[in-house]
Amino acid sequence: MANVRIWRVLGILLGLVVCSSCGDDNEYPVFKFGEDGTCYYPSVSAISQESFEETVVGYGWKHVSTHEIKENGECLKEEYYAGLDGAGPSYYYFESAASLKTFMHVDAYPVNGFRTSAYKYIDANRVVVNNQHMIWQILSVDKGLLKAVEYLGVRADGIKVYGYVTYKRMTEQELAECRESYPVDLSNLKDLVISVTEENVFVNGKEFEFDVLESNGAYIVKALNEGTCSITYDDNHVKVKLLKSSATITVSDILKHRRFWLFSTDEELEPTGTDIYDFTYTELILDKSKELVAPDGYVLNYKSARMETKAREEYYGSILSKYNPSGLAVVDTDKQVRFFRLNRGEIYLNELLPPTVLDELAEAGEGHAIEYKLELVNAAGAVFQVLPFKVVYK
Repeated sequence: MANVRIWRVLGILLGLVVCSSCGDDNEYPVFKFGEDGTCYYPSVSAISQESFEETVVGYGWKHVSTHEIKENGECLKEEYYAGLDGAGPSYYYFESAASLKTFMHVDAYPVNGFRTSAYKYIDANRVVVNNQHMIWQILSVDKGLLKAVEYLGVRADGIKVYGYVTYKRMTEQELAECRESYPVDLSNLKDLVISVTEENVFVNGKEFEFDVLESNGAYIVKALNEGTCSITYDDNHVKVKLLKSSATITVSDILKHRRFWLFSTDEELEPTGTDIYDFTYTELILDKSKELVAPDGYVLNYKSARMETKAREEYYGSILSKYNPSGLAVVDTDKQVRFFRLNRGEIYLNELLPPTVLDELAEAGEGHAIEYKLELVNAAGAVFQVLPFKVVYK
């Protein structure tokens, strides 16, 4: 008899577990999609305009949970925002029967801010923003908890994404803290636009000017490294005077940053005292077969041969981390500049000496040469060493 009772108790407990699991499965409603891809709950109980204004309007609503609604109308049990990079839930404040504030984080800037939108509460408990799209279909508002279908966005394939959401009514203090945490008005965002369109800017002198065409309020212009230049600006016009041969300039407003590298070919600004690297070659010969020949007579493979930087023996140590060559500015005798990103301090000869350059040298005839200044640039955008390089046609 004792064994029978034990098995009967176990059977009852197992039945409770099964029933509990059934209850979990049924806690999510099943939704439908219209022909235009809009998700809705077909059996929603009507909430009057008056009731909506009494229970929703005038309050802030903080996120509790979101469960994505699949194409078959069923909900995924996992929290939608769990592990989702670059996105998070929004918070809402229905400040009147016609004005809605949405608080959100915009990862692209990044910034916490709000948008103010006109909205209407229309049939089937729908909240429609700016006469364009439904953001909510409210299913219920009970004891400070609001459940709804929420429009979450559009995937890359054009499919609209909806979620079954729960929000909790904020206290006055929570609403005040929310407004403080999302201070930027996203309705009036501007791009940070400057008249400089290139990442690398080359000038022959020591001065450069540009304009800040659009910004989000006040802006700041500064150099990445102090002592490389002096900067003055009046209204939207900026003047930069170089004190070194290069400077990294950053323009910032409260949301965005624009950066460019300013480089001068003025010989008075060239660096001195940092001659710590050698290149593989300082001089090459272009022979009558248009092949490049090293000083020791070795004919180089034009397609694969590389020039590489090598630190002089006396400089091995911690100093190399500061002067590790990351870029190369190639300056010709007319002060025309080409810029290259170096891969571990190396550059292919066919990049440094393209076929058109070699053809022109050969056409110039016996004994003619092309000469460059090879200016090594570190990761901070500072020119730290100038090396000579020459190719002679023989």
